[in-house]
Amino acid sequence: MNKRKRSSLKFLLLLTLLTLSLTPLASQTASRIDGGGTILYYATLAEAFAAAEGLSLDYPDEITLLADIILAESILVDTTRHIRLVPGGGSRHIMRDSQNISNPLLRVTGEGASLSLGKPGMEYELFIDGGYLLTPPIQAEAPLVVINGPDAKLFMYDKVTLQNNYNGGKAKETDEYQNGAGVFIRTTGNDKDRQTEFIMKGGTIRGNISNARNILRCGGGVLIAGFGIFTMEGGTIAGNTARLVGGGFHTGSRGSFKKTGGIIYGSDAADELANLALEGFFEPKIYGNAVSVSQLGGIGYYRDDTVTEDSVLSYTGHDATNGVFGAGEKWSTSLPPSKSSRIFIIPIAAILAAFALFIVFKKRSAKVLRAPAEAADQRAQIEQIAIEMKLSTRETEVFTLLLTEAPVKQIAHTLKISYSGVNFHTKNLYRKLGIQSRTELFAKFGKK
Repeated sequence: MNKRKRSSLKFLLLLTLLTLSLTPLASQTASRIDGGGTILYYATLAEAFAAAEGLSLDYPDEITLLADIILAESILVDTTRHIRLVPGGGSRHIMRDSQNISNPLLRVTGEGASLSLGKPGMEYELFIDGGYLLTPPIQAEAPLVVINGPDAKLFMYDKVTLQNNYNGGKAKETDEYQNGAGVFIRTTGNDKDRQTEFIMKGGTIRGNISNARNILRCGGGVLIAGFGIFTMEGGTIAGNTARLVGGGFHTGSRGSFKKTGGIIYGSDAADELANLALEGFFEPKIYGNAVSVSQLGGIGYYRDDTVTEDSVLSYTGHDATNGVFGAGEKWSTSLPPSKSSRIFIIPIAAILAAFALFIVFKKRSAKVLRAPAEAADQRAQIEQIAIEMKLSTRETEVFTLLLTEAPVKQIAHTLKISYSGVNFHTKNLYRKLGIQSRTELFAKFGKK
């Protein structure tokens, strides 16, 4: 055999070995260990879940996610199995596919099944992301995680984050599991004796928006509709928004809530942390920024302020008594007047309102006539400042919105950029304008 042929054979052999060595790596999206101690690898997370055999809650079948993935369909736990999902080889991301908008990313429907996201002492982080902060943003019609099997349980631990999911939903025909934005809880068949439960031991639920076009546009972070239990022992619920009520968490009259740890931020927190409710059942009342509980026939109990780790809240839903509340806790109530009282209140209120309108009409009319001219003058002023200070288009947009007193969260939502993006443009803007704070901005340029 001549030298050229030997070289060719060596090259082919090396190429074959390289191909064989890379082929398993290409399919190693997830792994698990079987009963005999053998590590098995799977091309997709769905295949790993389908093969899992965890037989008890105390000893779940552990699946390790070995790569970042984009999900085009739901990952199901649809039989009585117990599974734990952890990241391996580094922090891992599960992202919603832009074509997968009508389904949750993870769904626990099996009777008596359980899914654990993470575990105590986990080394790496696991992110489950709805993609709303992408460009263009993904606007979904379902939450990130759904748990609805009778006696089913969802556990969540530190270093797990459920984030950035937007649920625009559909109209009344929306399937029940498409409500909520972060975690949605509802026991199938409303079986009050075998309720599904979400146990949050740690981790973070943040940046999710519940804006479904139905009555359940509630619970930006966590939502219970029907029978279900939310037990919060730790972790953080922050920066979520509900179009109706319950920015952080909302439950209906039959859901149960017990909080012994963790933090649910309210409207008193910093912009990037505050959970927000944009409108109430009885507009224009805004309530339940942190937590809200609805009762049949009216508003129930709510908290607008931050509920800290040391706070203990309890609400045990019941179809007959509508709940038993923890004694001495800072729940607020705001029930509307009864129908009988409205018979007298409404006419009197109408007369007083008409009189007040008559008194202020002349004063306000002049101001209203001046408003368009003042707005035009301020727009011209902003445009002139942008030219003189060489502001970019984005800096000009941020400048305009800062003058409206809009919070950072609202500016980010309006411009469809991240909080860090708003802060970046704000710092550049302040530097060019020679100021240090928003207070100085208002003092120098006024409020719009």
